[in-house]
Amino acid sequence: MARHASSETRGDTELVKEALAEAQQTVRAYDVKAQIVGVGYIFALGVVFRLGDLLPKVERDDLLFVIAGWAIVIFPILLFGFVLYPTRKTVSSFRSEEAPGEDVLYVQSKQFPTARAYLEALERADGLIERTNELLKVTRLRELKRKRFLRALFAAGVAFVMLFWAQLWRSTTGG
Repeated sequence: MARHASSETRGDTELVKEALAEAQQTVRAYDVKAQIVGVGYIFALGVVFRLGDLLPKVERDDLLFVIAGWAIVIFPILLFGFVLYPTRKTVSSFRSEEAPGEDVLYVQSKQFPTARAYLEALERADGLIERTNELLKVTRLRELKRKRFLRALFAAGVAFVMLFWAQLWRSTTGG
């Protein structure tokens, strides 16, 4: 696509740059939040299990008890890990139908195997379209991470409620 001088004003370009920077910063923030909350969840489980050790022991080997225990403990940890999984590459297949770009902002070696191939694509690229497409991709990634983070946080909350009720039941029934 040829470069369109009229479509790339300084204000539009700066606005898209700022929006892209904010979206990228938010994506990184979800990764950090997931790591911190995931580790906090693991440490909190230590406290909960220590409290559980003080309660009467369960005497039977119940398969359902083991499965439920793993679901309560491990599942939220996995969900926090899944926040980290989606990367910029996950949404790289998105292409704007209205303004398909050259994808020169997120360079992949498969797409541009040589410096000449990249330079040729760079010459054809429209800066505003490239930044706008990148913004849309990173925004999709941000939303995916936000949803996964909230899902993991909800699962951790449910796990703590279930652990509380299990310990309450054990303390009142004696096992």
